[in-house]
Amino acid sequence: MRFSLQDVKKQVQRRGSELYVGLHFLRPGELRTEIEGLIAYYEQLIGQPRRQFSMDDARACIGDYRFAHCLVSTLSAWYHWRQGNWSEVLERIESEAHSCLDEAGITSPVHLRLALFKYVNEHYQGFLDTAIRTEALQAFAATYRLSVPNLEYLLVLDSDEEEILVREATQPPGAQDVATLYNQWAFEAALFNASSVHFVIDCQAFENVRDREAQSAAPQPTGTGVGAVIKRLCYLARLLGVYYDLAYESSVFNTNPLLHLTLYGPQEMTGAPQQYGMRLARLCRMLLGYGVSQRQHTKDTPGRHKQKYAVAGTKLLSSAIVEAEASVHFSQRSYCFAMDNNVLTLLPAITETDPAQERASPLVQSPAPSTVFDSSIEQSFAEAFTSLENSQAVDGWHLIREPEPLLLDHGIFIPDFVLIRANRRIYVEILGFWTPAYRERKIQKLQQLQGREDIVLAIPVEAKEPFASIAANFPIVWYDGQLSATELLGLLRSRYDDFAARLASISVAEVQKRVEREDLLPERACYELLHCYRRSELALAAEYAIRGTGQRVAFVPGIGLYQVNWMEQLRTSFVEWIGSVGKLPLADVLRESRIRWPTLADCEDAALEAMFGLWPEVRVHRTSIFEAMVEVVGNKFVDAQLITSNNEGTTNTSPAKKPSPEKRSVQKKRVVKEVAQGDLWN
Repeated sequence: MRFSLQDVKKQVQRRGSELYVGLHFLRPGELRTEIEGLIAYYEQLIGQPRRQFSMDDARACIGDYRFAHCLVSTLSAWYHWRQGNWSEVLERIESEAHSCLDEAGITSPVHLRLALFKYVNEHYQGFLDTAIRTEALQAFAATYRLSVPNLEYLLVLDSDEEEILVREATQPPGAQDVATLYNQWAFEAALFNASSVHFVIDCQAFENVRDREAQSAAPQPTGTGVGAVIKRLCYLARLLGVYYDLAYESSVFNTNPLLHLTLYGPQEMTGAPQQYGMRLARLCRMLLGYGVSQRQHTKDTPGRHKQKYAVAGTKLLSSAIVEAEASVHFSQRSYCFAMDNNVLTLLPAITETDPAQERASPLVQSPAPSTVFDSSIEQSFAEAFTSLENSQAVDGWHLIREPEPLLLDHGIFIPDFVLIRANRRIYVEILGFWTPAYRERKIQKLQQLQGREDIVLAIPVEAKEPFASIAANFPIVWYDGQLSATELLGLLRSRYDDFAARLASISVAEVQKRVEREDLLPERACYELLHCYRRSELALAAEYAIRGTGQRVAFVPGIGLYQVNWMEQLRTSFVEWIGSVGKLPLADVLRESRIRWPTLADCEDAALEAMFGLWPEVRVHRTSIFEAMVEVVGNKFVDAQLITSNNEGTTNTSPAKKPSPEKRSVQKKRVVKEVAQGDLWN
C-alpha cells in the first residue's frame, strides 16, 4: 500500500518565476532508533488481529505523524494483514464443532451468518431483543457444539478487524532497508503526479565508452554509440507505453553534444496528471538506474556475462544523465522537482531486490509484448503487412519497426516504420488524433522534413483539418479506424513506381546467357533476375529480355523463361515415356519427372502442370477433385481404351428418355352474352 505525495513531508521554494518542491528524504542513520521501535512493535503483533493494532502507538514510535503514516505504508512491503483461515481457526478453538459445521454445509463466516439469520427467522420471527439475545445465541451455538464467544468470533472472522498480521520474509527488515524503500516510494510518489520528465544526456559519455571498447580485446554485446542509445531510449519508452520526444541542443556539432529526452504522461493524452502512474516511474527507474533488480534486467538474458553487461549498461546510462527534472502537480499547482545526484544517492542501488520488496512493487512486472507499439493502429498495420509479405504480395517491400532516427535542425524525428526495397527506403509515420500539444509538436517536426521524397504519412480522416498545413507537402494515406496495408501499397505504386528504371537496368545478354546455360528459369527466379515485383511487370520485362533471340527463348506465365529447343526435346521424351506406360497418376508423374529431368527439380507442381498443358499430345484427366491422371492422347492403345470407356459410359449412364407428357385438352371458357333490356316506360 503506497502513500501519496500529499502524505510526504516537503518544502516549496520559489526560484525566479518557478516553484520548486523538495521532498524530505531519510539520510543514512536518520530516525534509525524510531524505525527500529516501529519494527519491534510490528514484530510483537505478528499473529494478532488488526483490532490490536493502534495507529497512535505506531505514531508514538516515530514521533511525527506524517513520517509515521508513510513508514507504516512502507512496512507493508514486509508485513501485511491476512484473513484468518476458517478450518485452522475451528481446529484451534472447537475441533468437535468443525465436523458439525461441515455436516451442515457451513464452511465460511458467510454461511454461518446465513444459518443464524434462518434460525432467528424460524424461532423468533426475525428479531432478537436484548432480553432474549443471549438465550437465542446459546441455543444456536449448542446446535453446532460452539460456545457463545467462539460463535461471535466466527461470525466476524472475515472482517477487517479480525485480519491477522503476518510477515512473509524469513527475517524482519532492517531500519536502513525501510528508510531506503521509503525514499524510493517518496521519489516515485512525485513521479506519479508528474506530467512530464526531462532528461539531459551527455552523448560523449557513450562515445568514450565505445572508444574504450574498440581498444579492448573483449567484445561488448551491446552498442554504445549515440544511435544505439537513441534506439534504446525509444525502445524503452515504447515498451512501457510512455510518449516521448527527443532533441539535440542547437550546438549539435559541439564536442559534447547533449541529448534532450522528454517523457510525457497521461496529462498530455487525457489531461489528468495524477494518472501518470507506474509507467513513467518505471521508465525513470530504468534511466536513472536505481531500484532495478538484476532479475528485471536479465529476465530474457541467460548467462552470467550477459547479466553483468545488462547491469553495466544501466549504470552507463544513468551516469550519462547530466540533468533530470520533472513537472509535478499537486494542490492545483505545478512545481519543478529536480532529480540530482544528492537525491539519487539516497535511493536503492542496482542490486538483487528483496523478494518482499519485489512483490510489493508492481514496477518490476514485465509489460505485455504488445505495448512495444505506440498504438493498436500501428500493431494491426504491422501484422497485416507482415501477413501480406509472407504471401509475396507487397511488391518487394520489407517493413522494419523502429528505424534509425532522422536528425533535424532542431530535434530528432523517429519514424514509426521504414519500408525497404533494393536501395530505396521509405519512412512511414502514423499520426494520431491526440491532444493539441501533440499535434503541434508533430507538425513542427514534419515542417522541417519538407522537401524530402522518402516520407509517407498516415493520418486519420477526422484529423484532416488539424494537419491541413502539411497535407500538400507529403504523400498521405487517409484512414478511418485502421490503416489499410493495401491502400499504403497502392500509394507506393503510384508515387514510387520505378518500373521503367528497373526495366532499363535489365542486362538482356546476361538473361539470355543464363537461360541458355540453365535451359529453364522458373517464374519465381525470373522475378529477381528481371527486377520485377508483380506478375504484370514480369510479362513486360520478359518480352523486353527475349527480344532479338530469334524465338530461341520464350516466356510463359506460370512456367518462366526457357529455351524453345530444350522444351521440344523435353516434350518428345515426356510423350514417349507416358506413351510407353499408358497413363499414370499426376502425383507420380510430377515426382518421376523431377527425377528423370533434373532441370525440373526446382519447379513447383503448378508450373509442371502448366508445362504439360502446352503439349497437345498430353492430357491431364481429372476423375475427381482429388485424383488426376496423365495420359497421351495420340497413343493408339490409350485411344482405344478411351473409346471403349466412352461407349460404356454412354450405354450405361445415358438416362432413359422420359415419356412425353400427354397433351391435355384445355376447356374453353363458356362465354355468356348479356342481353340488354329495353326501356319499359318509353
